[in-house]
Amino acid sequence: MNELLTSFDLNGTKITNFEMETSALYGLGKMLGHNCLTVCVIIANRVRKEFTNDYDKSVESLIQKALERLTT
Repeated sequence: MNELLTSFDLNGTKITNFEMETSALYGLGKMLGHNCLTVCVIIANRVRKEFTNDYDKSVESLIQKALERLTT
């Protein structure tokens, strides 16, 4: 599996994230004529088999930053 993660690219750009829900949101948004955006917190490096134990603070920080940018 790690070989697939490290070898996948799109037009020379490495693609290393796989986040399934985002693809569904983008697909539905396009079908309905909406613009979509997702923001994600990195909680794992599957290639190195490193995982974050406590990612709540990072998620909270990302939510706050996104809300600040949307409201200013």
